[in-house]
Amino acid sequence: MSEARHPEARHPEANHSKAKHSAVDPPEHTEAQYQKAKNAALRLLTYRSRSEKEVHRRLQGKFPQEIIDRTVSSLRRQGLLDDAAFAREWREQREKSRPRGPAVIRQELQRLGVDREVIQEALTGFDAGANAYQAGAKYAAKLPLNDAQAFRRKLSAFLHRRGFEGDVLGHTVERLKRELLEPLDGSIDEER
Repeated sequence: MSEARHPEARHPEANHSKAKHSAVDPPEHTEAQYQKAKNAALRLLTYRSRSEKEVHRRLQGKFPQEIIDRTVSSLRRQGLLDDAAFAREWREQREKSRPRGPAVIRQELQRLGVDREVIQEALTGFDAGANAYQAGAKYAAKLPLNDAQAFRRKLSAFLHRRGFEGDVLGHTVERLKRELLEPLDGSIDEER
């Protein structure tokens, strides 16, 4: 076989991609691709919820665009892909296990392909103060208590890296400093 007579021998991927995205695929081939794409998407969803764009990106390059669109649309209709529910769940998981500030959560969701309006709705009612306290409490307990300035500086940097800023950061640092550095009040001893 010479390359001159068989151009696909020089660029097999070009020929493969034409066949992959060909509009003349027999219906059974298209249906088989759709089933494969849907199964791949369902496997992704077994690990954790995902945004529509995340699923779309993961399927891209493996399946034709029409198959991907059909798969995402089908999963959306079945309620298995819902960006609003995904964004709320992401926020709740962050609040429970790895608290972050609203700016960091917003960035994470944008990176995962969630629209700004959906993110804004998911962050409605977000209690940055409570999340900052939860994020900082464990870390603050590990810090040496003999130097209040070092305590403030290290805890502030820790909370800032997690996306907390401004008054929330300042109030949280002061609250944790007060709780850890000031002795308990003597109310128990006074009852004797």
